Amino acid sequence: MKRIGWFTTARGPGSFGLFATMIQHLDSGSIEANLSFVFINRDIRNNEYRKKIIEMAKERDIPVIILPSDTFRQDLKSNDISAWRNAYGEELRRRIAPYNIDLGVLAGYMLIVDPETCRQYLLINLHPALPDTYKGTWNDIIIEVAKSNDSTYGSTVHLCSPVLDCGAPIAFDSFPIDDLRSNISHEELSKAIRQREVEREIPLLMQALKLIVSDSVVIREGKLFDSQGCKLKGPVDLSEQISAAVERRD
Repeated sequence: MKRIGWFTTARGPGSFGLFATMIQHLDSGSIEANLSFVFINRDIRNNEYRKKIIEMAKERDIPVIILPSDTFRQDLKSNDISAWRNAYGEELRRRIAPYNIDLGVLAGYMLIVDPETCRQYLLINLHPALPDTYKGTWNDIIIEVAKSNDSTYGSTVHLCSPVLDCGAPIAFDSFPIDDLRSNISHEELSKAIRQREVEREIPLLMQALKLIVSDSVVIREGKLFDSQGCKLKGPVDLSEQISAAVERRD
């Protein structure tokens, strides 16, 4: 059974929704894996979502590791962000070293992972764009998509790599947005596109995790293979499964 490390900033309802859904899948057995730990890079600070995540983890005897990045080595951070990121990554690796993991999941983790941690651990992340399209933050990407003539948009689950946003895509979800362009004002278009993307993020991550923990997709040295050991030609298109999951939820 695969061992997963869960990394989150746990800032708001999105992060909590990802974790709560993951717990549901683990409890039901639809994802056959164990959580080795939950890593949070912020203090609790009366944040209700962090409190809920910690409570759910402790109820299941899942270790919780808290290493606040906003107060870590502030002197170094103000002078050399790359050196700070490497130092934080070193401390992160020291904290998680006692827990063996096969896979790390960045789920609402609002921090760039340092190159060495990406080299030492298999980590996956959710990127708010289709493979080989937009890079940057979700806010910047949504604005670009709204300005474009793109008829589709979506998200990608990809490997984390030492070079930011350059890891191999594992699976993606694509959906139409022409109907939004036709029926929503330009001022509201970005918000509507983002809302549609967000409602599909959790099913995408869960389906991608199912592929990995079941060895339907095998990751070796940054490359993707099927269960028979044949190299995949590209990421898995999960669009139909995600649409079906969203319809069932509605």
